Amino acid sequence: MRLNILSGGGSSAISDAQTAVQSGLTEIAGGMTSTLSMVIPIALGIVGAVMLVVFGVRLFKKLSGKA
Repeated sequence: MRLNILSGGGSSAISDAQTAVQSGLTEIAGGMTSTLSMVIPIALGIVGAVMLVVFGVRLFKKLSGKA
């Protein structure tokens, strides 16, 4: 699409471009939100399991005297 700002139809073309950019960014944000809502629970479970193992090893070393 060629924008001719100097002619009379320039403001309409700019408005159309702004609308297209806004709707595109809104769609991207929606996709990112839905992806994060699927990934966050899985990531929290993995991080929690790793932290549990790390703290368990530290506690075992402390109790067994092998620091």
